[in-house]
Amino acid sequence: MNAAYQDVLLAAAEEILLLVDPASLVILAANPAAARLLGHPADALVGMSITDIECALADLFFWEEVRAGGVIEEQVMEGLYRRADDSLLSASKSIRRIPEGILVRATDIGAQKRAEDELALMASRLRATLEATADGILVVDREGRVVNMNRRLARLWQLPEDLLTRHDDAALLDHLIQAVEAPDVLRCLLTSQGLSETFDTLPLRDGRIFELSARPARHDEEVIGRVFCVTDVTERHRAEQALIAARDAATAASRAKSDFLAMMSHEIRTPMNGIIGMAQLLEMAPHSAEQKDYISTIQKSGEALLGIINDILDYSKIEARKMSLEQVGFDLRQLVADVERLFRPKAREKALDFSAVVTDNTPRVLIGDPTRLRQVLMNLVGNAFKFTAHGRVGIHVTANPGDAGRTHLRFTVSDTGIGIAPDKCRHIFTPFEQADMSTTRRYGGTGLGLAICRMLCELMGGEIGVDSEESKGSRFWFTVSLESATAEESPAPEAPRTILRQNTRILIVEDNPINRLVLGRMLERFGANGLVYAENGEEALVRCAEAAFELIFMDARMPKLDGIATTRALRADGNKAYIIGVSADAMSEERQAALDAGMNDYVVKPVAREALADAIQRWRQILIAAHQAGQSSGEN
Repeated sequence: MNAAYQDVLLAAAEEILLLVDPASLVILAANPAAARLLGHPADALVGMSITDIECALADLFFWEEVRAGGVIEEQVMEGLYRRADDSLLSASKSIRRIPEGILVRATDIGAQKRAEDELALMASRLRATLEATADGILVVDREGRVVNMNRRLARLWQLPEDLLTRHDDAALLDHLIQAVEAPDVLRCLLTSQGLSETFDTLPLRDGRIFELSARPARHDEEVIGRVFCVTDVTERHRAEQALIAARDAATAASRAKSDFLAMMSHEIRTPMNGIIGMAQLLEMAPHSAEQKDYISTIQKSGEALLGIINDILDYSKIEARKMSLEQVGFDLRQLVADVERLFRPKAREKALDFSAVVTDNTPRVLIGDPTRLRQVLMNLVGNAFKFTAHGRVGIHVTANPGDAGRTHLRFTVSDTGIGIAPDKCRHIFTPFEQADMSTTRRYGGTGLGLAICRMLCELMGGEIGVDSEESKGSRFWFTVSLESATAEESPAPEAPRTILRQNTRILIVEDNPINRLVLGRMLERFGANGLVYAENGEEALVRCAEAAFELIFMDARMPKLDGIATTRALRADGNKAYIIGVSADAMSEERQAALDAGMNDYVVKPVAREALADAIQRWRQILIAAHQAGQSSGEN
């Protein structure tokens, strides 16, 4: 071969090539790769002793044996080479004798050794991870052989030690399969080689519950088996079952409470409708100033009682903190005066001094929820009269300007009653708690009023508290933050106005005669004439078959056929009348059920004049919109 070609081949070689004199151990020749890998100039290696660069102890012994004339057979071994910078190069080398001397061929295996070390470290970490996990891990290849598993899996499945030492994969998998209540299910999971991930719950014969998740094991894009992860969820399953049972019991209790509240709503609101409705009718009729005062007191007392009933019936909403507040303008001084007037007869009856003071700097008109504010104040004043036999009861209201156009009010209700022990004061704002349970027997009450007051005060941006001393009296106080009104006068209530045509065809479906009378009189005040009445749903269907009605007021609960079923029957017959539900059921579920049945609107008993007028106005707006739409389409 041409010498030039040989030089090219030697220069292209990536391994170390050295020719060593066996007698002197001097390097006779070295290829460029040797100089490059060992960090020496190209010609510097020639003339160096091989023992200057091969530094492993075994290498030194070997070369001393060569120098002594030992027989050289071709050998393959690992060695260490010292570079020019004194760093070491790990190499795999082969040595054989040729006529010109001893030929050394060495390959750098440093990267290979590092990779092997890293691989061993990774394997060690993987094994540590597998053993540290709380789950059992099983790896099965495509032929169903067990490739890997951790000790946690053996403990979970209670694998016998002799089964583990036998390395009998079929017997091991069969042990797992026979431990579950549905062996065929687990057998299918263990032998499946699908590409999808699975998640299954496995009840065991011994009562435990395992969760088994499986996913494909891949090498690059090739599926080489499946990995199974086993979790013991026995305790969690038991806790879930207990929670489910508790939830079902709570749901049943909540349903029973809702049914009770719905029933109580209907039974209490029905007579309240008569009381408040008649008071509203009296207010519409001519009366003297004294009679007007009586009517106003009846109305405000009924409204206050209704407010309390509403809170009790909707207690679940209070517990969930879902109560919403109105934002309307009201006369604060008039509100306090109304409360004072309501309790003035009680003060005379018990011979108590009673006064209500609103400081001069307090705005007259504020924006907030007067019903809730009156409820809190009446509750505190009512308690003061209840627990005070001698002395006085007082209301004092002060105001301080707040930020962003708000006013901070502080109400104080003081009395000279029985007082409260200091250690009891912190409990009285807790639901169903009273300072002393004997007070319930002596004075009555549910223990719910002050808890409702606390929640209402918090909703209105304030707080409530008490300062009291036994046998000397109490001072209850609460604060609220209300928006200041721009006007200094409350709008005067509108007088009853005609909002119905006399020839409007109206049907009232109501089983209670008092409620029929109240609703009929209210509608007459609004301009109605020639009203038709039905006492139940069956009679309503007959009336609707005899004549067409534009407006139907439908009670939801009636004997024979209730309002919901009657509405469905009317809609099924194609009746297009505007149906307004009028019911004592105040729960939101009852309202939704009525609308779902086909009613167009819904008002709650006791029916307030304003609520009834608003419902009629909504119907009128629909008629106006339909009429305008018809005219527009006719013009086009």
